[in-house]
Amino acid sequence: MKTCRFVSSVLLVAAFVFSCDPVNPDNPGGGGQTTPDDQRVDVINGTNIEEGMTAVGLVSDASTGKGIAGIPVTDGYAYYTTDANGVYQFSANRYTRKIYLSVPANYAIPLDPDTHLPLFYSTKTFDKNKVNRNDFVLTPQAVEDKFTLIMIGDPQCQNTSQINRYSTETVPSMLSTLNQGAAEGRYPNPYGITLGDITFDSTELWGGMKKTMSNLKLNNGNWFPIFQCIGNHDHNSLEQNSDYDATGKYVETFGPTDYSFDRGQAHIVVMDDIQCTKVSSNSSPNRYTWGYNGGFTKIQYNWFKEDIDRVADKANKIVVLCMHIPMRAGATSGGSSFNTDAFYKEVLTLLKGFKEAHIMIGHTHYQQNYIHTSYVCRGGKPIYEHVHGAACGGWWSCESNVTGAPNGYTVYEIDGNTVTNWVLTGSKTDPGYQLRVYDGDQIYTGSRGYEYAWNRSSNVGGSSNITAKGNASFKNAFVAEVFNDDDANWKLEMFQNGTKIGDFKRLANGGSCNICITSYFFNELGKNTDTWVNKTASHYWYFVPASKKPSSEKNWEVRATQTIPGSGKTNVYACGVLTTDYSEF
Repeated sequence: MKTCRFVSSVLLVAAFVFSCDPVNPDNPGGGGQTTPDDQRVDVINGTNIEEGMTAVGLVSDASTGKGIAGIPVTDGYAYYTTDANGVYQFSANRYTRKIYLSVPANYAIPLDPDTHLPLFYSTKTFDKNKVNRNDFVLTPQAVEDKFTLIMIGDPQCQNTSQINRYSTETVPSMLSTLNQGAAEGRYPNPYGITLGDITFDSTELWGGMKKTMSNLKLNNGNWFPIFQCIGNHDHNSLEQNSDYDATGKYVETFGPTDYSFDRGQAHIVVMDDIQCTKVSSNSSPNRYTWGYNGGFTKIQYNWFKEDIDRVADKANKIVVLCMHIPMRAGATSGGSSFNTDAFYKEVLTLLKGFKEAHIMIGHTHYQQNYIHTSYVCRGGKPIYEHVHGAACGGWWSCESNVTGAPNGYTVYEIDGNTVTNWVLTGSKTDPGYQLRVYDGDQIYTGSRGYEYAWNRSSNVGGSSNITAKGNASFKNAFVAEVFNDDDANWKLEMFQNGTKIGDFKRLANGGSCNICITSYFFNELGKNTDTWVNKTASHYWYFVPASKKPSSEKNWEVRATQTIPGSGKTNVYACGVLTTDYSEF
């Protein structure tokens, strides 16, 4: 029975339209883009098109019909801006697939009229041997000084039954959360971003996954559009010639891999930080998967720098960088983190030029919050990296990620130039459900007979003798697992009969894995690899009562207080029961 609860929250401190069609009143954001093949390209809206230009077009205002000057247009390799007539023209890179905009904050995000997904890019196949004209129409709107972002880690569906779980568990939960928030005067102007691994080397499922995220309408009549970010398993392993070829089907289905847009006082960038290496066989529907490193190529970094450099008044704005592979402390090789020799320092240095910077990540299938203390932003706070657990958790095997946090997503509230709050929300749990409490002396045995103890440094299970790490500090202690904590902005206190009796200590990263869910994985689900004993991120706190017998204590309550770095807002969550079995997983 889930009895942990939310206690309190205190604050301390454009749209495309078809150029030949009227705006659909049911879709005021517009959607789509097209240009007749026979439309002239030598002169557009009074601007002469120069010889050798392969990408040309007009960006106009839906309310006035006039061209809009200064709109950023890109082929994914360099940026250009529209002239005084709203016209852009340039010789596109030979590898161009899409022409697209970085939508300014005072225009609505373009929505496809059929799917109501973001459509800020050209839909026609780009031909490098001819002049490609793509016109865009943007709908003006008031700047959304308050807006909401939902970050979705790794749906990673591999078959239709998993798509069904995503469509019947995760998606309805997000809509319910937004509808409830709207009824309470919260969560205005919501946008979603999937942080990669939409499928699991299962490219034939992309159409089905796109459908699950299409036409999501809220009770107030507004749409909930979801942007996409590419993950390593979204690189098509059936295209084995190059990284470029491996992203072709993704771009065809979901649009560009590297793009940006502005909302309110925030600049949001989505990037592909997967560098494919070699293909190996596996048991996925594709029968193959790409090996990879994390990082940017020089071409990508140059595009990213140009994108960041063109943002005005960065010292008073937020930047949100969305990718798949974590940056964290960096890595010299391998796919677990963004490589230090792949523009790691350069990217972080650009981000710290903003008032506040947040990095949004998926990939790991567990929560981790990493504070880049060496990279302090103009507002005085370090860059904050949010590594999100997966929507699919432990690959749809249960209702939890590999460290025990529930399958779900995270809701971020942005007000002006500050991220004022965020809440991890389980697809099947209440938003107040943020921690569990265990008896550090409990021993778990299950159907396969493997024995696991919180207070034992080494626990072995599975036919491969996989070691699960516990910790001697848990002896005689209450052990609290806080799903989405960090090592700087949380505190845990023990109360008994309404009176505080002490403080919890936080175990260092790597100090333990979740012994309870490890027993569940190995004893009940038959897992047999070290994926299921992850101890990278520690979410564990401990407190030894005077009796030294947690299970005998009465009328106690653990209170976990989170302080949001930028706003000073505090959230207090409480739990007053021990988790003793596997029912919550």
